[in-house]
Amino acid sequence: MNAAAVEVRSSIRTVLASWAGLVTEERRVEPPARDIAVLARFLVRHVDWLCRHPAAGDLADEIRHLERTAARVAYPDDGRRIRVGHCPAPECDGELFALIRPHGDLPRSEITCSESSVHSWPVTRWSKLGSLI
Repeated sequence: MNAAAVEVRSSIRTVLASWAGLVTEERRVEPPARDIAVLARFLVRHVDWLCRHPAAGDLADEIRHLERTAARVAYPDDGRRIRVGHCPAPECDGELFALIRPHGDLPRSEITCSESSVHSWPVTRWSKLGSLI
């Protein structure tokens, strides 16, 4: 059994259940079962409301972090990692790293920030990022 996979799966369930709890409390609806697929479908049904919620940015950050963590566990060979420079996002002290993966591999190559999972650029946006840094 892969301990890292078990841990990330538990984190996914915990985060989805937490957001489902917010929805059930504030919208006064019945809570879903603590099954990942059921929780995900529940949140999708309430996505329009969640997008208007003041904590929507936090939800997006948490889901993106989980996605990255799960991808690292599922695809442990990240290929080459190359330091690119400082993150151009305002008030961010992070460093940028290019994760170069073989063509066709998942997840795909990208440039990511060491401080914020929101600060990431797929290959298709690298030239735009170049003009920022």
